[in-house]
Amino acid sequence: MCPRRLALTTAATAAALAATATLALALTACGDTRADADAAAATGDAGVDATPPDPGPTRYPADTPRSPITPAVATRLRAIAAAGPAQRDRIFLKAGASGTVSRNLLYCLAGPDHQPGYRIDLDGRDALQPTIDRFRAELVAGDTSFDRPTLAAEVGRTARWVLTGAPSPLDQELAATTPRFAFVNYGTNDMEAATSYGAALAPFWDAMNELLDRLEADGVVPIITGLNPRSDRAEATRWVPTWDAVTRALAEARQLPYYSLYLASSPLADAGLLGDGLHGNVLIEAGAAQPCVFTAAGLAYNYDVRNLASLELLDATSRIVLDGAVAPDVAPLPPIAGQGTAAAPFVVDRLPFTHTFTTVGGEALRDGYPGCDAGQDESGPEIVYQLDLAAPIRFRAVVLDGPDVDVDVHVLVDGACVERADHYLDRALPAGSHRIVVDSFVSGGVAQAGTYTLVLLTCEVGDAACE
Repeated sequence: MCPRRLALTTAATAAALAATATLALALTACGDTRADADAAAATGDAGVDATPPDPGPTRYPADTPRSPITPAVATRLRAIAAAGPAQRDRIFLKAGASGTVSRNLLYCLAGPDHQPGYRIDLDGRDALQPTIDRFRAELVAGDTSFDRPTLAAEVGRTARWVLTGAPSPLDQELAATTPRFAFVNYGTNDMEAATSYGAALAPFWDAMNELLDRLEADGVVPIITGLNPRSDRAEATRWVPTWDAVTRALAEARQLPYYSLYLASSPLADAGLLGDGLHGNVLIEAGAAQPCVFTAAGLAYNYDVRNLASLELLDATSRIVLDGAVAPDVAPLPPIAGQGTAAAPFVVDRLPFTHTFTTVGGEALRDGYPGCDAGQDESGPEIVYQLDLAAPIRFRAVVLDGPDVDVDVHVLVDGACVERADHYLDRALPAGSHRIVVDSFVSGGVAQAGTYTLVLLTCEVGDAACE
């Protein structure tokens, strides 16, 4: 079978945040001839075995704000809840930073007995009312989950902050609420927590995984919200799609509900942001914020969009976990083709592309990567991907791993390594067939093999790192 080639363009630019950050993918035909097969064999590229493996985890599309809730996801959510039989089913917590602290987030759903200043307009979505009623029915210190001032959120904080201390802010909120569900939203401040936006990705990944591990261990089902667009600085604007892709990949790896504020808010006027280019805007009526107006007029604003999406995800997740409801979605993407070997690499069938896998049990055909390494011992097992391009692109690869795992990402053009990195790299790639190899570093004679998440995407227009 001949490999497929993708023509990729990005609709998002620094000058047009209102455009949705999706990629147009066009397949081009190639000849399935004996000459092609012979040429592939002669070059060591045996082509791609595109026989799909067993279905497995649900893949999350990168062009829709809400992740699908499929039977596989539903099974995962119920398994998390089963670990905490004592959790209170009608309580959720909120963990985050300024966007979570804001009274514009969910407070308006607490109802007139608790928050009389807000107007709620479901605009015909009456099926959501039972879920609103469910989470109004049980209080924590006199507040509903909707309007409780959470201990696990503070202005300007990161995912690492909520885990810090004895007890940590997260532990304090868990003890106070004993919740069944949790809204988790970090990213904007985490971007600023290192010397560069790229360098901040791995610490963010580590903290988020630790946070989610903590919740899941208690039987708390997380619902992850991504970060807003940004227009405060051009470089930050161009890095948000990468952070959005990484956060979605985290949710996909764990099969947790995910909502992309970046995709949802970018098409709105001013990207749904206030004048500071960081925080979401909200519908104003008679001088008052009205973030629970879900009419067309309300859904022109960030917080109204976010509150509706949060309510819809809470509705679907809670009915699955508490009521045994059927998962509402089917898997939107096919399983990734290939086997991750040199002869049958995993096929990168779209960008952004995310995949969580392990190098344990992989082939160990390469000891190093002359031309782009510094003599590092990469003799541990590796996993191979194939990326076929019909046109040149500006490319970013991110690989993130966990404790006691050290894998590196390598880009091969015409069989030769052109760049490698511990966590992320940027590279202009020509048209053609390329290999992306995730290889296990060897230290003290021991391969640091294990689970990793790979994120591949195109850089935004104007990103100097990819020129």
